[in-house]
Amino acid sequence: MDQEKLSTQTLTFGILGLVFAGGLVLGIIFSAIGLNKAKAYVEQFGELTGKAKVGRILAKVGLILSIIMAVFWVLYIILIAVGAANGMLN
Repeated sequence: MDQEKLSTQTLTFGILGLVFAGGLVLGIIFSAIGLNKAKAYVEQFGELTGKAKVGRILAKVGLILSIIMAVFWVLYIILIAVGAANGMLN
């Protein structure tokens, strides 16, 4: 694959991963794709440069934010369930 095309794809999926970080599943999926594209870039062309490097950073940030949001929502649902079980939601 062309170096410019692969670096652009890495950047695009990194941005999408960051944008959809609050959407849990989409953020994780796009970030994972961005990280895989960055890995493919390194395998084909050596080290990351330019857009590919920025894309990998954004994908990592998006993945971390997606995981934080997933933990937040799981805890939120548990608190709602505990509150409902104790009759606190009436």
